[in-house]
Amino acid sequence: MKIKEIEELVRGKIQNVSPEATVESIAIDSRNVTNNSLFFALKGEKNDGHNFISQAIENGAIGAVMHKKLPFPGILVEDTTQALFDLSSSIRERYPIPLIGVAGSSGKTTTKELIYLVLKEKYRVIRSEGNQNTEFSLPIMVFKPPIFDIAIAELGMRKPGDMKLLARITRPNIVVFTHLDKEHLEFFGSFSDVVKEELSIIDEIKDLEVVYNRDDENLKELKGLSYGILSDADIRGFDINVTKEGTRFKVRYPNGDIFEVKIDAFGKHIVEDVLSALAVGWLFNIPLETAIKGVEAFTPLWGRMEPIRLKNGTLIIFDGYNANPLSMRMAIETINDLDYSKKLFILADMLELGSETESSHRELGEILKNTEGDIILIGEAMINTYKLLDDRSIYFENLESALPYIKNIIYNYDVVLIKGSRGMKLERILEVLNTYEYGHGKRSTSETK
Repeated sequence: MKIKEIEELVRGKIQNVSPEATVESIAIDSRNVTNNSLFFALKGEKNDGHNFISQAIENGAIGAVMHKKLPFPGILVEDTTQALFDLSSSIRERYPIPLIGVAGSSGKTTTKELIYLVLKEKYRVIRSEGNQNTEFSLPIMVFKPPIFDIAIAELGMRKPGDMKLLARITRPNIVVFTHLDKEHLEFFGSFSDVVKEELSIIDEIKDLEVVYNRDDENLKELKGLSYGILSDADIRGFDINVTKEGTRFKVRYPNGDIFEVKIDAFGKHIVEDVLSALAVGWLFNIPLETAIKGVEAFTPLWGRMEPIRLKNGTLIIFDGYNANPLSMRMAIETINDLDYSKKLFILADMLELGSETESSHRELGEILKNTEGDIILIGEAMINTYKLLDDRSIYFENLESALPYIKNIIYNYDVVLIKGSRGMKLERILEVLNTYEYGHGKRSTSETK
């Protein structure tokens, strides 16, 4: 896209750069700038992007979008954040390729990757990278769609009004809802407010096609294409078998066809994510066998029920990216279903639950009462769980105090679940262990996500 085109879309004024200069990508972090990038100097709570314009240009940017008149090439605007949003929204109008938005409280990134694996069998597909799912990172993806057939964007809201803004930035044609559960309650008055915010995208986007999890009580009344395990959904998973090798199940399509699916991942939650991806494939007329082939190529992502094999054979299921009451329960159920005799649960705080923190951790204690295996609880909020379990568990106030104990006993178990919120930094447990195997290959603990 030419600088002069961007100038028009963001209602700015070019300075010290050729209007005919071509912008190949945009960036909001000067460290991520590549040749022919346009750097948006955003002003945040802690840092001001205007202080990094020179670094961005040194890294290859042809200029910057700025709201301070500085001696750099680029475009001068009234507000750089608003300019970023305007650019994204305008590009979606100019290049209206199908865009799939993935919303919900958990499983969004895995679902996005599974949808990608299904659609790329037939189309040129772009997706938001990693966990880039905010109003600031999504425009970077939206800038690229002209050379693609379909885009997939993870929609990660945190506070009231976020979903409306994400809808404006991405203008999805299809929204896929995973599960809704307690999340970001420090910004909302109640869980019902979270549900209202998530579902607000339906009112924001005209003619939005909805794919939803019919097993979820908060979603079951929606209109659209449904998937599920427990309910009579349009696309239904059944005969689920979770083994040491992964998860096997059958799927029934709306036309009555039944296929078997084998996934190199653990848990009923992965079945739901796969079903949502197959539902999207159905909407895009992907041949059924082709869609199955796509999802079966999936490998677990960092920190999301990630299987890690210790040198002595102990299987670790590492789920340290996110945690809420629902995902915690589903992870525990997955380990319960595995045919191992010696099980260990290392569970850390579920964060961002606001006023629901104490009750949610007490509810976790009730679930763990019926769990076979040893339990280690970590974090300030987990004291509420520990009080219910007492001598059924061992409690540590913080991770650092727990590490020596964990390192000493972890090799005694056949399978270990490590789960907690990202802020608990549970990857530190892996860092103190020796070299381990991962998936079908090997890596050392010095490798990162």
